[in-house]
Amino acid sequence: MPTIWPEKTPNRPQTSLAGYSFTSILRGVSSRRSCEEREEQTGANVPELRWEAIVWWILGLSAAYALALNGTMVMPVVVLSMSKLAGYDEGLATVVASAELAGIGFYGLFLPKLAVRSWRCVAVAGVLAVLVGEAASFWLQSPLTLAGARFVAGLGEGAIFSLVAMSLASLADAERLWGALNLISGVALGILLFIVSMIPHQETGAPVFLVLAAFTAMMAPFLLLISKRSAVKTAATHQSRLDSGKMRLTMLIVFLVYAVQAGQWVVCGYVGERVGLSGPQVGLYLAVASLAGFLGAIVPMTTHDKAKRLTFVLVGFLVMAVSIYFLFNVFTPSVFVIAQVFVNVGFYIVTPFVTGILTENDPDGSLMSRILVIAIVGATIGTAVAGPIFVTAGPSIFAWSFLLPLAIAAVFATLVFGHLHRCLPGTLTAKIAE
Repeated sequence: MPTIWPEKTPNRPQTSLAGYSFTSILRGVSSRRSCEEREEQTGANVPELRWEAIVWWILGLSAAYALALNGTMVMPVVVLSMSKLAGYDEGLATVVASAELAGIGFYGLFLPKLAVRSWRCVAVAGVLAVLVGEAASFWLQSPLTLAGARFVAGLGEGAIFSLVAMSLASLADAERLWGALNLISGVALGILLFIVSMIPHQETGAPVFLVLAAFTAMMAPFLLLISKRSAVKTAATHQSRLDSGKMRLTMLIVFLVYAVQAGQWVVCGYVGERVGLSGPQVGLYLAVASLAGFLGAIVPMTTHDKAKRLTFVLVGFLVMAVSIYFLFNVFTPSVFVIAQVFVNVGFYIVTPFVTGILTENDPDGSLMSRILVIAIVGATIGTAVAGPIFVTAGPSIFAWSFLLPLAIAAVFATLVFGHLHRCLPGTLTAKIAE
């Protein structure tokens, strides 16, 4: 009788990404079942869970995740392109572009459970909304109509993100799945950012929106692969559950981390000018740094031992903190590029672990859709305060003012992950033995 991924399967072909076998990375997702469940399945006609189906499922979710984040990922380029339109300045362009964030937030707050009823309808509607919003953003010029187009695109992105959240809801080893999604989608988003940063700006239109529409059309067919979700059914155990207090602390971690990341990102252009780089050079280096930074997601993607989560999260915070300090205190082109790379590496080490914990406590994906709103609010506030602090207090004070939220987030992470570590079966057994 076929088995469900035994621990040792001879001669199984390996499909790898960045040197890491998808079979070994995802085996824990599909094979962690109790002895009782295996005994109940004895004699039953249980289909073999093929690792190929899981790989395709991951690719589909990665495409959806890239679609959901493409607008926010290239937001600085969008704002810059809009500021060059006739009748726009940077302030007006920022306000109009923020309508996209409002659309994502609206969907996350009021419509997060629609995907539970019919994921296919939500997928089609989400893709169409993004396509229409991006295409209309190129043709519409007045601030009001352009803001409406950005809002529609944001609604579509929020809908697509809800598909990802629903598909991962309550699954075990969610941090490894989020790590895989960040790494794969990060490659696509990094290439997208690189392309749009090279597009010349015009007064009569913003070609960046046509590129985003084309990117949406290219990624949309991969969403069909999300139907492979039935291949992964291992639910998170009770050891992953958080009480209301720990849930609030985890949400605060999300808020603080995204505020710091967005704040330092928005003033990078000023730092680049200070070290003698031109505008196109800054855009190119930031695109490369973003692409390289996604490699940090390899850490959560390949972490099998849950007892090591706290250690890796604290390492990620330390990498972010050291990088931010050097970025705003040592002004050379090489430090600028290297620091940006490692800020992103630290960010993508931390966030999959945090979102993984929230996902394992999310019954239907609606929690993660609301967490996305918290992340957007954090990023918005971080963006709003970064400029004034940088201009009035200088880069050194700016660095220390953003290291403080990181330190607070690290303390909260110690409380949350330390609690989960104490609840692990091995830890409980050791305490009983003592």
